[in-house]
Amino acid sequence: MVKGGQTVSATDFASLTGVSRERLRTWERRHAFPEPIRAGGGARRYAIDDVPRVVAVRRAVESGVPLTAAVEATGLRAEAGISSGAHTALAEHAPVAVVALSGPEPLRVEFVNAAVRLRPGAPAPGDDLLDLAPWFAEEPGCATLRRLFTDDLVAAGCEHPDWTAGLRSGAQSIAYRLPHEPGERPLVALIGIDTARERRTTRELAELERQAEELREQSERDMRFFEALEAVTDLFRRGSGMDRIAEATTLLVRRLSAVDVALAPSMAGSLTLGRSARGLLGPEMVTVTRFDDLADALRDGEIGWLEARTAQAFGAPSGLELLVVPMLAAGESLGALLVLFDERADLTDAQGRLLRAISATIAFALLRERLVGELSET
Repeated sequence: MVKGGQTVSATDFASLTGVSRERLRTWERRHAFPEPIRAGGGARRYAIDDVPRVVAVRRAVESGVPLTAAVEATGLRAEAGISSGAHTALAEHAPVAVVALSGPEPLRVEFVNAAVRLRPGAPAPGDDLLDLAPWFAEEPGCATLRRLFTDDLVAAGCEHPDWTAGLRSGAQSIAYRLPHEPGERPLVALIGIDTARERRTTRELAELERQAEELREQSERDMRFFEALEAVTDLFRRGSGMDRIAEATTLLVRRLSAVDVALAPSMAGSLTLGRSARGLLGPEMVTVTRFDDLADALRDGEIGWLEARTAQAFGAPSGLELLVVPMLAAGESLGALLVLFDERADLTDAQGRLLRAISATIAFALLRERLVGELSET
């Protein structure tokens, strides 16, 4: 906490007031304001008590007041509180709608602040609110306003015509009774808490949050695919054999949050599917040329979601989605990796690359087992 009599360096004073050191020296030279303190002829220091005075001068100059006049008027009241002009400015320059109505009948506009007055089609003092927005007469908000005049109700939330958006429905304010002045109309003030701009901003923020959540989910899913590749690679680094290949499908179910995973090696124009990791797919032998989507995916080496008819040929339960990932090794098509999911989702480029790497790792393991088998027969 800063105490009276404390001083700060010229650099700190410039930072506190928003007035550069050069400008402070110019003011000092021309107007003897502000007066620095030089202890023993040393560097300039300034009194903390002068900070609000310098800020007041800066703001006055920025609003068009000549510097000389601003300096002459710089004496600040010592007592706490604000002037009557500042009281008026509290409502006039508030960044939200402030409206005063007299009533209960008619509900007449008596005051609008700048946030309302400067908008096209805004109500003006003297306007009858129900002439401007007849539909409002039957709304609960109108009844709330009248209760503020006639009942013991002192303050309440109130939905009313949007002063800043063509008097359409949907704006919200805190409405409260103002102290009654003898000989004056009873007044109720409304302070906007939900303008069209705020609602638009809220919608935009909600959309940004939705996009951020999608990005988080996508990032988490990308990471699952990456961890699946690491786990499969590590699995085959530690050993080989058909048991390892079967273990890889079980591992992928867990790592990819899949419903089931199966390998379907190619054999004479068909995909031969044994038992899947969880037994939901196969055993089946599917002729590739019977299904255009399957044939296209294997021919082009592209990952793709299979049509329901094709998925059912592999034994996929109705309502689940089957993804086919061609298995390629050394330029040879060895079949497909089949991954069953709860729902279809677009794959990111990263996920596609990771799935291809996973299928290639398994394909090389299958190719190795095939070569080992051929060698053992010779």
